[in-house]
Amino acid sequence: MDRKEFLSALGLGSTALIAISCLQACSKTDAASGAGVDFTLDLTNGAYAALSNAGGYVTVQGVVVARTTNNTYLAVSAACPHEGVNVEYQGNQNQFFCPAHGSYFSSTGARTAGPAQRGLTQYQTALTGNSLRVYA
Repeated sequence: MDRKEFLSALGLGSTALIAISCLQACSKTDAASGAGVDFTLDLTNGAYAALSNAGGYVTVQGVVVARTTNNTYLAVSAACPHEGVNVEYQGNQNQFFCPAHGSYFSSTGARTAGPAQRGLTQYQTALTGNSLRVYA
């Protein structure tokens, strides 16, 4: 193999590796697709202190977990389907909002307004004592 053939083969191999990396980066994450979402929050942990108040929320593992004014818990995928910016929970309106471009989502994650073309993925929640399980 001469130098030209070697460099040509090296270029093709590098291109293939870059293409594979790009395709993997463009695939959905577990939280976006709902697959593999199953975790438990210890509500006594200070990292989740916002959930001790009605209207409070936290973002954990690509999921927004919120406490409603009725003291129930909601969980939806954090990334807005429009451009991937994390949504926020508006407790007084019981809805999710994307601060980047103004998409709104209901408490179940359904799109209600804005440029997003689809809703957020909704997850189940189960409270047992001070443990809140979030799962698909």
